[in-house]
Amino acid sequence: MSVLQRKAQVGRQEHQARAMTVPKALRVGLAKVADQSLDMALVVIGVAQDRCGGDEIEDKLTDDNLLLLLDGPRGSVAGVVMDTALVSALVQQQTTGMVSKLPATSRSMTSTDAALSAPLIEALFARSNGLLDSEEDKEYFQAFKFGARAENSRLFGLALEASEYHVIRVTIDVAGGIAQSEMILFLPIKDDKAEIFIEDDTTEVILPPRTLETSVMSLQAELSAVLCRLRMSITDISAMGPGDELVVPMEAFESVNLMSIEGRLIGKGAMGQVDGKRAIMLDAKTAGKTPESAMPEMGEEQSDYGNLDLPALEIPASPDPIFPDSDGGLPDLPDLPDLPDLSEAPDLPDLPDLPDLPALDDIGSEPLGDLGDLPDLPDLPDLSDLPDLDGDLPELGDLPKLNIA
Repeated sequence: MSVLQRKAQVGRQEHQARAMTVPKALRVGLAKVADQSLDMALVVIGVAQDRCGGDEIEDKLTDDNLLLLLDGPRGSVAGVVMDTALVSALVQQQTTGMVSKLPATSRSMTSTDAALSAPLIEALFARSNGLLDSEEDKEYFQAFKFGARAENSRLFGLALEASEYHVIRVTIDVAGGIAQSEMILFLPIKDDKAEIFIEDDTTEVILPPRTLETSVMSLQAELSAVLCRLRMSITDISAMGPGDELVVPMEAFESVNLMSIEGRLIGKGAMGQVDGKRAIMLDAKTAGKTPESAMPEMGEEQSDYGNLDLPALEIPASPDPIFPDSDGGLPDLPDLPDLPDLSEAPDLPDLPDLPDLPALDDIGSEPLGDLGDLPDLPDLPDLSDLPDLDGDLPELGDLPKLNIA
């Protein structure tokens, strides 16, 4: 090796020592983000990098950790696994303002844990990506965003569909030595063949991006249709052979139970066929409902109103009626307050005598008092010239009936 080559190698080593790599970006980024956003001390004390296939991820996980799925550019999906110690410390810091010195106990993770941990993860990816110097590191360490929480390791592994992943295992000191935790990052390695398909020498067809929603909606859901259940003894089952028949009631085809893989009732329906294939027509009353929330069977008179979502009527309670006793008498009334003795009431004053009224026989014989001047009455017309009505009068027709209904 020449002198110039040795000098160039030394300069390259010095540049690499000063360059901001992924482990350095994680150390600086996590400490800054935790201090600024949570006022919390998180220090990266170890970073280990590795690679694994997408089908190997499920074997590296346990269901007692918090499993987060992240959305990235061009439909890529990444994953973050946080242990119980780190999640408990983040929840305690954001709810009580301090991290408890008691060791964290293993528990089932919830959506609340994911909501409290997601802002720290998003800020960590955004800050660390801005610190990286190498374009190759920036290519796979993107600014991922929180997408969803996986219920278990099986669903977590199914959602990560890339053929190969960067695995970054980060060991973290929490709150100045109170606890030591671990966080694992699964970052997809870009597969150029999966994105660009060369149709001919001049045309490139870019496939549409695959989102997290597309991955989740393409998962297989296994359902079982149960016609009926038969009870048989072990002796009868052991004696069965080829050609033996089991009798299925005819009404079983009208009440088929649709069960999930866990044995939960999804709905009920009737067995039939569509285009030559077996099919089940689900009952609208029970489809998508658990047995506890399914609507009860209704009679013929109520069937037309079974789908009405009417509010419950609140009928005020009526006062209790009064019923006579068994011997026919009424119940005892409450005691009344003492009334004053009317026999000792004070004497009333004597009223003056009223004048005597005149006898009825004398009315009309006595002259009336002075009535004053009365107006003269008008002269009445002479009615002596009216014609006699002795002749025959014309007959009047029947009056029409009046409708008084």
